[in-house]
This record gives sequence, C-alpha cells and structure tokens, in this order.
Amino acid sequence: MDANQLRRLKPELECFLDRYLPLFGRPENQPHASRFIQGLLAGGDRRNVENIAEAVNGGVVRTMQKFISQAVWDDRAVLTEMRGDIVELLGDEDAVLNFDETGFPKKGNKSVGVKRQYSGTLGRVDNCQVGVFVNYSSRLGHTLMDRRLFLPEDWINDRQRRAEAGVPDCVVFRTKPELAAEMMRAAVEAGILFRWVGGDSIYGDSPTFVRTARELGKWYVVDTSSEARVWLEQPRLRPTGDVGRRGGRPAKQPKAIDKPITVAEAAASLSASAWRRVTVAEGSQGPRLYEYAELVVWFSEEGYPTEESERLLVRRSLDQKAEVKYQRSNAPANVPLPRLAAVGGTRWTVEQDFQAGKGECGLDEYETRGWIGWHHHTALSMLAMFFLEAQRLRMGKKIPASDRARSSRRAPAPARPPSLGRKGNHRLVTVAAAS
Repeated sequence: MDANQLRRLKPELECFLDRYLPLFGRPENQPHASRFIQGLLAGGDRRNVENIAEAVNGGVVRTMQKFISQAVWDDRAVLTEMRGDIVELLGDEDAVLNFDETGFPKKGNKSVGVKRQYSGTLGRVDNCQVGVFVNYSSRLGHTLMDRRLFLPEDWINDRQRRAEAGVPDCVVFRTKPELAAEMMRAAVEAGILFRWVGGDSIYGDSPTFVRTARELGKWYVVDTSSEARVWLEQPRLRPTGDVGRRGGRPAKQPKAIDKPITVAEAAASLSASAWRRVTVAEGSQGPRLYEYAELVVWFSEEGYPTEESERLLVRRSLDQKAEVKYQRSNAPANVPLPRLAAVGGTRWTVEQDFQAGKGECGLDEYETRGWIGWHHHTALSMLAMFFLEAQRLRMGKKIPASDRARSSRRAPAPARPPSLGRKGNHRLVTVAAAS
C-alpha cells in the first residue's frame, strides 16, 4: 500500500482502530498503536521502529521503541477482540483453522527463541526464530488469527537467556503441535465458529494434535508422512494385563497383535480404478486438478491403534513424474471426497497469509529481541492484516482465483450485513459495509 492509498483509507482505519485503542492500556499508548499500524501499512524499504517513526507524523523513535518492547499492554486482549471481529466478518460454520509455522531469520544469539533450526520459509536449517500461527479460512476470506513463539528446549533450560529475553517463568517447553493444540483449544473456548482443522505432516503425525481435534469435536484433513503406520483392517487387540509371548510388564492399554504397515505401502495396494480426478482449488491458470484415492484405515498413534477408523487420502499430481501426498481425516463417510480435497486445499491460505503479512504488513520486519517485543509486533502486524481483509470485503473485491478452494458451498464474498454488529458497536460494521 502506498502513501496515497493509505491517505484515502485513513478515515476507515481510524474508525477500525477506535474499538481496539482502549486495549492498549495507558492513554499515551493509544496514539503509538495508531501510528505503528499506519507505518506497517505504509510500506517502505523496511518497517522497523526507526523507519516507522520517521514516516509517520508525531513518531518519536525512542518512545515507539519503548511502546513495542517495554510498554505495558496486553497483546492477548487485542487478539481476543480481533478474533471475535474476524468471526463477525468471515464467520462460517464450515470454516477451517489452518496451522503452520514460519521462520524469522536472525543474526546472533540474543533474539528470543533463536537458534539454528529448520525453517520451511527458508527451506533449510538456518539461524532463525520460528512462530506457530493459525489462520481462519472461510468461503468469505481468510486472515491470521493467533500465534505462539516456539522456544527450543535449550532456551527453556537456560535461565540466564530466558531472563535476558524477558521470557515469563510460567513458559515451559511445548512442541509445535502442542502449541497448535493450545491455540485450537483457545479458539473453542472463545466460541470461534469453525468445523475443520488443517495442517502439514508436523501436525498430522502428532498424536497430541489430532487427539485434541477429536476431543474438541472437530474434523481434520491433515497431511501425514509416508512413514506413518496404519492397519487396513480393524486390528486384533491383546487384552490388557497380557504380558505377551516375550514376557515383560503387563499391557496397560490394549495393543495390536498384528503389525501396521506404512501409508506408502497401503497406497501401493490401490487398484487403477480406485483413482478419480478432483479439482482442489481454482488456480490463476485454471483449476488445480489432482488424482485422489482413499482407504479406510486405523492409524497407529504411539504404537496403539485409533479407536475409530479414519480415511487415508492419497493424492498424486498429474505431472509426468507424479508427486504423491498423503492425508488423514476423521470426517464421517457421508462427507464426499471432493469436500475433503477442498478442505485440504485451504492450507494454501495460511501460506498466502504469511506472504501478505510479511509483504504488506511487516510481520517479519522487527528488530526487537525480547519476548514482549515479538508478541507486541506480531499482534500489531496481524491487526493490520485484518484491516486489509476488511477493506477488501468492504470494496467488494473477490478473493483471488489462486486463493479459492472449490466447494459446493462457495458463494461470492459479500460484505456482512449491518445486523451482524457485535456488542452493539457499529464501528466494525461501518468498515465492512458495502460501499
């Protein structure tokens, strides 16, 4: 967004921010929040505090640095309010929460959570921070909704580094799937409207993640690795208390007698007639077509079979050298395969949100090193993203073709009607109303 576009949208931005500014604590924090979000939206070579302060009227570098890295305001309260507004604007009972992580390259070893670790964003192991994010994706649009900073175990166990970075004492080690499960629970507790959960194989291979979805009554379509283990028939179980042929401790849970096979081995048993072509999404150059087949299986989770059968989806590309992917879903049998493919296809939206967050809203353009600074900056960047999504809907702009998953439920993305104003506050409705 250039300066002229931002100037034209300034009345809408001020109206949008009116509902959030009281959440930034002391009155002097409120103009800093407004200026910072303006600076994130204004673009420029780099949207760090110094450049934002110089670009926005009234900005003072030292004061804004303190606002981001030290000021007392609750980013969780801001995101809680934003999540409710996201549902007001994009809410759909068939919505998907997509979980994914993204890397933030850093130099040195002082930035909170930094270490040499794999980043899918970079496609390699490098010195970076990693954040786990979730987006809200519906037929109306999508945007990032929540996030957690991943802290490696060596950070958790280093008291000095924790203290220097301002990591709260209550923070304990959580794997990426555990952080995602925590956000899933928070969304349900907040009353967020959604039916589906998505993620790559980091989450699909995690018993913690998929069990959480099942406990919460949600359906998932998640990637799984080719080495994940399954049974093609309901496994016979050894009774609890049985020590087995080799002796040892009595089993506390009923364990399978037969050994599972990999999903790759299961897919190899598919006949040629099992495959069908499915349109996953509408791409910029036409429909995204894949061949799909499915099997009913029981997944192995930490060596034990799932209580209920699941659907193993096998997807292969139509290229000369076909690429094969595997997904698992607990959706009931009456949900058609094309619907599962479309839900799985919405995973692209979280990647597009990362691109938009970093390209349009400075999600990765921070220089603060501490725990508070990371959470403050990412919260403001996500709020700026949501403002842009609200404006796209207000102006009647359609979701780009590459962004749309084909669905029998899909309809044009109209603005939300005025009757959907939340808490009697019409400010957001004004922003999202049809022009």
